[in-house]
Amino acid sequence: MLIVIMSCYFLHLHAQQSDHVVGDWWFWPDYTLGERAKNPKQHQLLYPSARSATVASESQSYSFLGARPTDRISGILPVGYFARQAFTLELWMVNHVNRPIGAAVLMRNQQSPLGLSWLLGYHHDRLVFSLDPQKADAATASATIGYTIERQRWKGRWLHVVGAYDGEKLSLFINGELVEARDRMVPLPSGSGDLEIAAYMENEPYMQLGDLVKNVRLLDRAVDADEVAARFDILKNMVENGKLLPAQFHFNAGPYLNAVTAESIQLVWETDRPARAIIRYGESLPLTDSLVLSMQAGEPHGGGVSSHIRKVKLDNLKAATPYFYEIEAIDADGDTIRSGICTYSTAKPAAAPYAFAIIGDTEGRPHINNRIAHLVWDERPDFGLHLGDITDGGDRGNKYEWNYEYFTGMGQLVERLPFFPVPGNGEGDLYWYLRYHSLPDTQANYHFSYGNADFFMLDSNRPEEFAPGGKQYQWLEEKLSASTARWKFVAHHHAVYSADEDDYGNSWKGKAALGDAQIQRIVPLYEKYGVDMVFYGHLHTYQRTFPLIGNQVDKQGVIYIQAGGAGGNLEDFTPTRAWYNAKTYRGYHYCTIHVTGGDLNLKMYDIDGRLRDYLDIHKGEIQ
Repeated sequence: MLIVIMSCYFLHLHAQQSDHVVGDWWFWPDYTLGERAKNPKQHQLLYPSARSATVASESQSYSFLGARPTDRISGILPVGYFARQAFTLELWMVNHVNRPIGAAVLMRNQQSPLGLSWLLGYHHDRLVFSLDPQKADAATASATIGYTIERQRWKGRWLHVVGAYDGEKLSLFINGELVEARDRMVPLPSGSGDLEIAAYMENEPYMQLGDLVKNVRLLDRAVDADEVAARFDILKNMVENGKLLPAQFHFNAGPYLNAVTAESIQLVWETDRPARAIIRYGESLPLTDSLVLSMQAGEPHGGGVSSHIRKVKLDNLKAATPYFYEIEAIDADGDTIRSGICTYSTAKPAAAPYAFAIIGDTEGRPHINNRIAHLVWDERPDFGLHLGDITDGGDRGNKYEWNYEYFTGMGQLVERLPFFPVPGNGEGDLYWYLRYHSLPDTQANYHFSYGNADFFMLDSNRPEEFAPGGKQYQWLEEKLSASTARWKFVAHHHAVYSADEDDYGNSWKGKAALGDAQIQRIVPLYEKYGVDMVFYGHLHTYQRTFPLIGNQVDKQGVIYIQAGGAGGNLEDFTPTRAWYNAKTYRGYHYCTIHVTGGDLNLKMYDIDGRLRDYLDIHKGEIQ
C-alpha cells in the first residue's frame, strides 16, 4: 500500500496505557515560508509517524457523500495494532468557510467486502458513523448513524464529534451531547487494520486537513456520556485560551513585528503559560545584543480565560539596516522554547525608494492567508498595511480567531515584515486588537511616517467621529494640515466608494448607494489637503477608482483602493458599472506600492500571483 502523507504537520502525543488511547494526533497546516526562511514553531513539529516501504502500490481511495479526497494520511497506527470490537473515535474540528468541505476517519480492513471496518465522517452539515460502510447509504442501515447538523456548532464553528461502540451499541455524540444511539446488526471483521484520515477540500483550494481537523483520538474501548462531556470541556478551555497544544509549552502567537521606525521596532509574542524571555538581536550572527524580561503572570480576562502576551521595543537601531532577532522563552519548570532566527529591517530615509504591501480582510481562511503571505514575502516589501477584519469576529469572546486563524495563516510573514493595521468590524470592540498590537498610539487611530510619505490610520468602526467636528475628523485635519510629506495615504476599514452588489442596497432589485454615506463625510478633508490614496477593505473584492474630487473624475483628485481580498468570503459587484470604477476584480488578492521620489507604482496580484491591475503616478515637488 502506498502511504500518502498530506502537506500538513502533525504531532502524535503518546498516552498512558491505562487510558486505552491508541493514538492522539494534533494537526496543524505547514504554513511556513520556503527555502531558508522556513521556521516552524512547536505546534508545527513534523512527527515521523507514517511508515514507508521501498516498493508499494497506491491504496484505494474512498469518496464520501459524493466528494473525492484531496488529501489522505495513513500508516500512523502503532505497529501490530489489532482492531478490537469496542472503540471510540473523536474528531475535533473548526469550520469557518462557506463552502462544503469535510473529513473522514476510516479503519481499513481487507477482510471487509468494501475494505473498511468502520468510518466516522463529516461533510458540510452531514455526519455519518457506520460499522457497515458498504451499506452506509441505506436509510434503514442498522449499523449506521446518519445525522444532519443544525445549530449544534459551539461558537457557531466548532464540532466535537465522538463515535463510540461498546460491542453492542453504536453511539454518536456532538459537542458533549448524545444525539443518537442504536444497536448494531453486523459483526466487525477481525484482524489488523490501518487507519486513514482523509480530507475533502475540493471546494476550498489551498485548504489543508489541518485547517479543519485539529485533533483525532482513537481509544480501544467505548467511552460514556460523562467522559465525552469532560473531554469536550477540556477542548473548549484550550480554544478559549488560544492554546494550540494540550500540554506542550509553545508560542500561540508570534513573535511578530509592529511600528517600525528608522531607530526602533516593536516585538510582540504570546506563550501558552507564564514565561521569562531573552530577546537576542543584532546585525549579524551570532547575536550579540540582548534584553531579559522577568516572569510575568498572565492577564486574566474572565471566564477562565487568560493571556501571556509580551511586548518589547528595540531602541537605538541604525536606520535602513537589516537585523536578526530571536526570542527564547523559559517557563517556571525551566522548559525552553525558541522562536527561531527571524529578520527585519529598520525604516528607510525620505530620499530612499521603498515599497509596502496592502492586504485586508484576512478573516477565517488561514489557507488563503498563507498563500498571500508567501506571495508578499517573495516581493520583499519594507512593511505592510492591514485594512481591518484581521479576524471575522475576534472580539473578547473569540480569542481563538487570533491564535487558530490569523497567526496560523500569517505568522510566518509578520515575524519578518512589520505591519501597520487598522481595526475592522471584526475587531470592533478593540479588546484583542489593542492587546495584540503595539502601535504608535494607544488609540485605534494613529499616524506614522515612512520614507517621503505620511500615513493616517483611522478607526472607521466609529463613523460618528468621521463627521465634521467629530473626534477623528478633527484629529485628521490637524495632522493633515501639518504634513509636508510628498505622499499622503489614508487607511481605514469601511468603504468610501464601493460598487458592492448588496451592502448599500440590493442592486439586483433597485438602485444602490455605491458607498458608505457616513464614511463619505470625511472626504472633504482628503480633497482639501491633497491625500493621494485612500485604502480600505470591508467588501471582499478589489476596486480602484479614477481620481475623484467633488464626486467627479478629476486627474488631481483622490484615488480610492478597495483591497478586501485576503481571506473573507468573496463578494460581488453591482450588475452595471459604477461611474467611478477604473478597475474591479472578484477574487483573493493583495497589492504592492513602490515609491521612488515622485513616482508611484501600484500593482494588484491575484492568489496565484498573476498581475490583475497596474497604475503609475508621477507627481512634482510640493509647491
